[in-house]
Amino acid sequence: MQTSRGRTYEGLAFTFCKAATVCLLCGRYALPVAAGAAAVLYVVAWRHGQRTTRCFARHPLAIAAFWLTVVLAWSYG
Repeated sequence: MQTSRGRTYEGLAFTFCKAATVCLLCGRYALPVAAGAAAVLYVVAWRHGQRTTRCFARHPLAIAAFWLTVVLAWSYG
């Protein structure tokens, strides 16, 4: 099934809408909150059998490790 351009742009807009909502709700803590949530959710997905992702990195545990590193760097920075 082919996706229309309008649907593609709406999908991108929705992604940025979610990011903006996190920023609005969390302010200066948006990065560690979003990164921490991503790390936890990727680990949970992996534990439930999801071994690939739509992300370019493809491996849930590698992505979780990256975002955990971001949270730790933000915490010590």
